[in-house]
Amino acid sequence: MSLDQDTGARRLTALLTEDPQVRAARPLGDVHARVTAPGSPLGAIVEAAMTGYADRPALGFRRTELVPDPHGATVRRTVAEFEVITYRTLWERARAVAAAWYADGVRAGDFVAMLGFTGVDYTVLDLAVIHLGAVAVPLQSGAGAAQTRAILDETTPKVVAVDIGHLGTAVEVLAAATAPPMLVVFDYFADDDSHREALGAARDTVPDIRTLAEVLAHGSRVTPAPHVEPDDDALALLIYTSGSTGTPKGAMYTRRLVAAGWQPTRPYAVINVNFLPMSHIAARLTLDAALARGGTAYFTAAPDISTLFEDIALVRPTEIFLVPRVCELIQQHYRDVRERHPELTDDQVRTSLREELLGGRLLTVSCGSAPIAADLCAFVESVLELRLHDGYGSTETGGGVIFDTRVMRPPVLDYKLVDVPELGYFGTDKPYPRGELLLKTTTMIAGYYRRPEATAAVFDADGFCRTGDIVAELGPTG
Repeated sequence: MSLDQDTGARRLTALLTEDPQVRAARPLGDVHARVTAPGSPLGAIVEAAMTGYADRPALGFRRTELVPDPHGATVRRTVAEFEVITYRTLWERARAVAAAWYADGVRAGDFVAMLGFTGVDYTVLDLAVIHLGAVAVPLQSGAGAAQTRAILDETTPKVVAVDIGHLGTAVEVLAAATAPPMLVVFDYFADDDSHREALGAARDTVPDIRTLAEVLAHGSRVTPAPHVEPDDDALALLIYTSGSTGTPKGAMYTRRLVAAGWQPTRPYAVINVNFLPMSHIAARLTLDAALARGGTAYFTAAPDISTLFEDIALVRPTEIFLVPRVCELIQQHYRDVRERHPELTDDQVRTSLREELLGGRLLTVSCGSAPIAADLCAFVESVLELRLHDGYGSTETGGGVIFDTRVMRPPVLDYKLVDVPELGYFGTDKPYPRGELLLKTTTMIAGYYRRPEATAAVFDADGFCRTGDIVAELGPTG
């Protein structure tokens, strides 16, 4: 089938007419103007969004209920229903955490490391870090204790916040520390026997562990943290690379660069599903842009995408950022349905996937983090009846720089291809020049934290960032 380029526009018109949730998620003109005002500092941008959309639903999470497990303990289990918190509640919690941490000596420029699953509590902590002018250090949940220890040794955080599922890793890393940082545990339910048991065992090794609920209670009793707005070039975020070729390197994001992710240019309604880890720049850009627009960001119930399609069906998002693995799972669903229901036509199966599995409200769908095969992309587009936008970017470039094979200007200021003779790529190649892509962008990182040699290696003599990726130049604009 041919892809209908007008499908998204027609769906949007229909949703704005017929769907009150989508209609209510449209950005407000005056708030959007304040959020996107040129030169606004990060703290002011975030506060403008939080207060301007105070009564709107900000974050959605799966509801849980208490059930007995086979061993007689009482544990929390997710149910097929989402709850939401408003921007007002989100901001009140973030400011309470900031107040508690400030009372305990956390100041602008201090590091706060976070290890855990993307969700409401994680977002609260992230916003508290911004409010304090501190530096967020999202840790990779799949990293082992040795890699985590190396990052904590390098950054010496004042606070380490960890979800209950990764508490054991944090305790292992911090147990031998001579001056351990404040340890905060989130996504913790005091009425879940397994959570209480894990916390009790951890406190046997590291006695001074606080739950997020305790931090919030403390913050409600102390003087609010003063408004601090560090310089735009002050460090705000460290995104550590995978470390597959050695010790991980912390890509330095200034407050100006983080602010850019909070200033989306296009004001449209966003209801999305978030499943990528916050140690991934794409996850942060997806979440921040939704909140900046006054939309609602929902989180999956499990970090391993095992509930992803159930979550999508419940939320019925208007926007989602996919990775190739999820696209493969959509194709597998198609094959499974065709096999189980041979009586259905091909169009009926694709319609079922679009309307039921994927919620039936998608307006914008992008895929990134790794290349997607052309045939898989075409298949997903045939299901969506939308273009699957292909994004390219990296931690070092500050996110997306190529969209649907075209160089994005902004943020790209200039680019060039450099010959890679050892691999056989040259600017003289026909029919298209080929080589390593080097870029100058408004969102490039400042370098790697405490790694001057690695910083020097990632930039050439003219200040272009080396991506390490081979591309072909298909036309004068990329």
